[in-house]
Amino acid sequence: MNFSVLMSVYCKENPLFLDRSMLSIWDEQIVKPKEIVLVEDGPLTSGLYDVIDKWKDKIGPAMNIVKLEHNVGLGDALAIGIKKCTYDLVARMDSDDYCVETRFEKQIKAFEENPNLIMVGTNILEKNTEFTALKTVPEKTEEIREYSKFRNPFNNPSSMMKKEYILKVGNYRKFRYLEDYDLTMRLIHDNPTKDFLNIQEPLVVMQTNDSSYLRRGGLLYVKTDFILQLDFYRRGDIHLFELMRNLLLRNVVRILPNQARKWIYKRKMREEVTGNGEVN
Repeated sequence: MNFSVLMSVYCKENPLFLDRSMLSIWDEQIVKPKEIVLVEDGPLTSGLYDVIDKWKDKIGPAMNIVKLEHNVGLGDALAIGIKKCTYDLVARMDSDDYCVETRFEKQIKAFEENPNLIMVGTNILEKNTEFTALKTVPEKTEEIREYSKFRNPFNNPSSMMKKEYILKVGNYRKFRYLEDYDLTMRLIHDNPTKDFLNIQEPLVVMQTNDSSYLRRGGLLYVKTDFILQLDFYRRGDIHLFELMRNLLLRNVVRILPNQARKWIYKRKMREEVTGNGEVN
């Protein structure tokens, strides 16, 4: 099965991380994509352009670079990128993450074994200089549907989806920091007879730092989450009690100081992994 990889990059990304990401997508994968769609979300730094030029020279026509004149934000950039993808299967990838070599092989196998699937994700590892933590998500369709009422049931940079269904539900929308959750909920809502799957292995490594936790909080995040949760409620995805629960429990963490929020993510919402790969 042929598939595209969709990425977006903007000026604040780390060129070393982008290079590592591209290496994992192309050189290290057992099953390579037929196409990489890279959206340049506004003007970039010289370091980022150098990395992109290097991989464009190496990959050639299989690398489709979409240049945006101005920064439009992740949701709009991905919406533009989806339309540029040639193949119906689209694997999402963030420009500062990297894949395990078997990621695409295992996701393609899942789609081949169950044609009723429209979205396949995986567990991930969150890694920084202080610790490595495992972020798990529910495996099967019914578990995913239930979990989605409180939290995003997919680690979206690990997801592979069918473009046809993304476009049917209206594509990515502008929900700062929550674009993926918004799309996932619309896919689940509009496709009650379709299947979803999370492979229970960490097949993507997310490289994090203090700014990663900073982005997960603040009043703007709280406001965006409020609008999104209200959208879920109006559409019938969650009941009134679930709406009130979500607004309270989700946003208490958002307004905490960054170091406190980091501690909660590390200690309460992730499983720490030791140097030999075991979960504490």
